[in-house]
Amino acid sequence: MNYFKSKVSTYLRVVLFSITALISSNISYSQDFGADLVSSYVWRGTQFGSGTHIQPYMTLQSGKFEAGLWGSFPTSARGGGNELDAYLSYDFGPLAITVTNYTFPGEGGSYFEGEGFFQGDYTEISGSTSIIGVDLMAGYFTEVKALYIELGFAAGPIDIAIGYGDDQDDAWYANGRSGLVNISFSGSKEITISESYSLPLFGSFILNPEEEAAFLVFGISF
Repeated sequence: MNYFKSKVSTYLRVVLFSITALISSNISYSQDFGADLVSSYVWRGTQFGSGTHIQPYMTLQSGKFEAGLWGSFPTSARGGGNELDAYLSYDFGPLAITVTNYTFPGEGGSYFEGEGFFQGDYTEISGSTSIIGVDLMAGYFTEVKALYIELGFAAGPIDIAIGYGDDQDDAWYANGRSGLVNISFSGSKEITISESYSLPLFGSFILNPEEEAAFLVFGISF
């Protein structure tokens, strides 16, 4: 426990300061929370763990600034693929910048020695924008030196995303190489439950050409 406290990073202090300033000031802010239930957890063409995952989130927003938490946890004890992330984002208008701290706790929420929440083991700096109906995103992991670039667009009712990964240091996206790691075709619909509530559903067919892998994912949003 003392090791964990002694290794709290500058990122944690920035998050706490930003949230405290946001809440204590007179500016208006909004909060939101919810969760997705997915048949499997596939991120940028790679599957994490196995089986069904619940993916909760919490956000606090004021104007163009947003702070949030996102997690993914298997619904079975042996599923694996636990993840708990924190992020800060600011929308400058033509470009949004996000800093995300990815962490991977073990069973029961505990971390392995040398790792921990907000310790900055896996920090990504990303930027996103939209140009003539095409969404562009680029993210760079500072520790493992991995670059990911994705473009997305709509083709009728289908959302298409194409992602390229480049591993400069460790095997991260493309097993130490570079190439297309994520081609996804996604759709969504709503099932009417009552006059005031509809249940959002979504699905994705995902290809990872670099690893010759394919996935079909179904999800429900709450």
